[in-house]
Amino acid sequence: MARQCSTRDISSILGAAEQWTRTCLIEDRSVFSQEPRWTSQRVDQVYHAFVEHPDVGADDFITKLKGQMRDAGPAAQQLAAELLWALLLFPSNMKSRTKRQQVRDIWALSGHQLAENHPLLRDNVLMGVGSGGPGFNTYRPDELTFLISLVRDLKQRDEDNRRLIFTNYDVFVEWITSVPRHGQRQFRHILRFLSFPDRVERMSSNTDRRAILEAFSVAPVRETRKWSDAALDTALIELGARLQNEYPSQVLDFYEPPLRERWSRDRKIKTLSGEITVTVPADDDEREDQDSPEEKTTSPPARQSIQVQSKLAEIGAIMGFKIWTPRADRSRVSELVSDQTRCALLEDLPLNYDTATLDTIEQIDILWLKGRSIARAFEVEHTTAVYSGLLRMADLLALQPNMDIRLHIVAPDERRDKYFARCCGRFSPFWIVVH
Repeated sequence: MARQCSTRDISSILGAAEQWTRTCLIEDRSVFSQEPRWTSQRVDQVYHAFVEHPDVGADDFITKLKGQMRDAGPAAQQLAAELLWALLLFPSNMKSRTKRQQVRDIWALSGHQLAENHPLLRDNVLMGVGSGGPGFNTYRPDELTFLISLVRDLKQRDEDNRRLIFTNYDVFVEWITSVPRHGQRQFRHILRFLSFPDRVERMSSNTDRRAILEAFSVAPVRETRKWSDAALDTALIELGARLQNEYPSQVLDFYEPPLRERWSRDRKIKTLSGEITVTVPADDDEREDQDSPEEKTTSPPARQSIQVQSKLAEIGAIMGFKIWTPRADRSRVSELVSDQTRCALLEDLPLNYDTATLDTIEQIDILWLKGRSIARAFEVEHTTAVYSGLLRMADLLALQPNMDIRLHIVAPDERRDKYFARCCGRFSPFWIVVH
């Protein structure tokens, strides 16, 4: 099932990924030039420029990357462009022309131009395999850091060992698990799929894997949260084989009918203006349970969004409210607040709503509660996509149009225009500026 997609032909993408793996990861050559670019020396230069000199300013990712790579030298700049190209092969929630322009912009730092019609920059290669969700773009610096770390590790191994990694699924899983990373990192799923498309479904997070396995009665989420990536892959392959017997003449895809309706969070909600479709937001991999037995992660400094959540929790506790923050954020928020605030943090929401509404409410960044009612809700958008917070709040109002909650977007002032462009008048929360 994984290699085939019922709505698009992804063979060109898989072919490009196979060429990249062989040419760049196993060998040291380049996908865009005749020069050896993927050498240990060049990878270290990119690591030094990008990973060891992070830019935490307010500019967008590409502007920062250009600045970080400006003095790295032509060979490293071209390697950075190829790394970016590889990073963007999977996500379909970014236009092909945007990917193409960004890769060409980084390549142009070297003083050379990359042909716009290069075979590996065509739409059939850059159209993407599946959505990375807003989280993939939000945490793209972390995803690129992880990719660079993977390549650095590979370049310390001989060519035979590299080839074994990309031809043996079990060896691959053991290897990628051994490379330290910050957070869950969706690229570990992406690279696993691109390397083994006959063995791994086209999913960039475990959230959908777990939802599918629960919906098709394989195992509940509370159980699959303890499973390794390999265990989840195996269960999905076995499920796919069983479903293919039910639909012998169809190309099946978990993201398309007739399977999607059986597991997805899309729900039809009746409102005064008619029926609408609501997609209950789920955690991105960045917010997944950190206790998976196979995952070795490092602990980065608290993101600014976590720091802002902690401040909001402190203020709410001082004002006498109980505080809710998503389970995946709770431990990091707890580390940054006072004992008084820690006592105010809720383990469970004392609310009596339907499952769809609760699933939405539980993902909102900060809630202030008085008794069994929500007084205020905050979405912190300093480092996350404006879209994701608006989606949660808009869907919440669609699910419960009579709910009386004061809604707040907490974000830098320069993102105000983006918020109004996204909001389109659906609702008007208070805007709180973060500097």
